Amino acid sequence: MKTDTDQRLNVPRTLKLGTFHIGSSFIDLLTSGVLNRVLITDLALSATPVALLSALRYLLAPLSIWAGYRSDLRPPGTLRRLPFIWGGRLPMLLSLPLLPIVTALLAADPASVAGWTLALFAFLIYGVGTLISGSTYLSLVRDSAPPARRGQALAIVQVFLVISFPVAGVVYGGLMPVYDQESFWRLVLIGMAIAFGFIAFALWGAEKPASVPAGVDPTPPEPFLPLLRQMWSDVRARRFFLFLALGAVSAFAQDAVLEPFGGDVFGLDNGQTTRFNAYWGIGVVISLLATVYFTRHRAAHEQTGVTKIGLALTALPLFLLGVLAVTEWQALLIPVLVMFGLGFGIYTVGAVSLLAAMTTERHAAAYLGLWSMTQLLFRGLGIFAGGAVRDVALGISGSYAIAYASVFLLEAIGLIACIAILQQVDVPGFARGEAKPLGATVTLAAADG
Repeated sequence: MKTDTDQRLNVPRTLKLGTFHIGSSFIDLLTSGVLNRVLITDLALSATPVALLSALRYLLAPLSIWAGYRSDLRPPGTLRRLPFIWGGRLPMLLSLPLLPIVTALLAADPASVAGWTLALFAFLIYGVGTLISGSTYLSLVRDSAPPARRGQALAIVQVFLVISFPVAGVVYGGLMPVYDQESFWRLVLIGMAIAFGFIAFALWGAEKPASVPAGVDPTPPEPFLPLLRQMWSDVRARRFFLFLALGAVSAFAQDAVLEPFGGDVFGLDNGQTTRFNAYWGIGVVISLLATVYFTRHRAAHEQTGVTKIGLALTALPLFLLGVLAVTEWQALLIPVLVMFGLGFGIYTVGAVSLLAAMTTERHAAAYLGLWSMTQLLFRGLGIFAGGAVRDVALGISGSYAIAYASVFLLEAIGLIACIAILQQVDVPGFARGEAKPLGATVTLAAADG
């Protein structure tokens, strides 16, 4: 019988695991923020191929399901998650020194085949590493918490991610206020050292050899493809997939163009636009901590309402960014970026909790792999779409203001649509393990698969 102590979250252990995200943010900001700004604004390259490079790792997202499935299959007496986490993070770190070489080649010749080929190679290594380690890290955090506190554990480690992004932005902005090749090399090497230190600290002693959890059937999981068909046959899972997909596209379409937006529309320099991450990150930190505190007694499956509020409060500042782009009203730029962070923090807590709820004990990493794949794949499509929409709108209108406004307004519309989709997902029923009757069409489709 479970005691109250058994159901308590081990906060120190969860905080230690969360420092993994500090290292992750110093890696991710190099590719999603600093490098994009250098290539698009400082080297004046087209946003579309740069956004496609950023999106590449997300387009490989099915690897996250495979990694989660394989880690679920690890036999008792072995480490289940850590081999996959380290097997992904080390290649990510080792790909980073290629980035200054890429910028040097493209600065000399924007059409350099060697430069673009090396960029593609670096992002492929980086992407595979991200996907192998991402879902298995989430599984490690989930495994470390009692069932009633898994959403809280995932939300706490997410706090580290959103706090460390603005910190990383300030550090990188100070290291390279204006782009030059020597400063970029120094920034990359310092970022690598910081990232490795935090990741190693977080993972040291984080997992013991696996045992079969009480109440879980010790027989091996189903083969991979039949398991995927089983997961997909539930209409709640399909609707949740759609919610995550549209949410990822809509929330991250500005990822590759936000800093160039500051340069192209308002004429801000590299150091100023790098701090954009700090501005909206401050809002995320405030709302995320507050939301975790006020919802700490709620189970993961009870966070649908919180997620809807977060979606609405993220859509509003994106709409306002579109207005600011057209009016070029710079005085409100920083407050609106903070507003965006406030909404995004609430949305993040709710959505991460729902990820924990939409899993089963036996196939936890496989489900988290599916949800991670969905978010990563469509985040990548969103990043690419943001760059493409910017370029198409710029080509049609000839106006940077209209080009960036088009991206922000489309994002706002997508997030509002997510609210309607989430309303149709029975998260509590899924979490309780209640069977969902399948319609004839779905049943036949599953049988034919």
